[in-house]
Amino acid sequence: MLKTFDSRRVPPYFAAMRCAYRMIGIPVVLLLGLLAGGCQTMDRNELTWQTLHAVDVAQTLNAASDPCYREKAWMTRRMIGEQPSDASVLLWGVGTAMAHKLVADLMERRNAPGWAQKIWQYGTISHTGYAVVANHQNGVRAWGDNQNYDGCYR
Repeated sequence: MLKTFDSRRVPPYFAAMRCAYRMIGIPVVLLLGLLAGGCQTMDRNELTWQTLHAVDVAQTLNAASDPCYREKAWMTRRMIGEQPSDASVLLWGVGTAMAHKLVADLMERRNAPGWAQKIWQYGTISHTGYAVVANHQNGVRAWGDNQNYDGCYR
């Protein structure tokens, strides 16, 4: 029997190499998190959001290279497109992280009411956490192979 090769899937050897390559990001994120944990200018809420955002960016990077996945978040899709390049995902990720930190710092410097700062922090943490969980439930993995679903892979 003749086996057909699906160009969307890679041979097991290359899949293992790609998985190992993606695993390099885990220690890097943990190291950056530990280093940032000592920063005096970043409180726990900001560090929590930045960590969740880093996972969301990693998930988006992984999904961007998979032909079966399309960006569905309306705002993100308008900024980076349905099937973004790695460069546009990284640019979006860094830009969003810097903008979030800038807004949090401006609110603190301008003495915004405490409740407004808490709404900003907890609201963005909740939204990003929801996005990470929803991505995972949809089969998008931050490091490793995305999950197959009916109708895409043969």
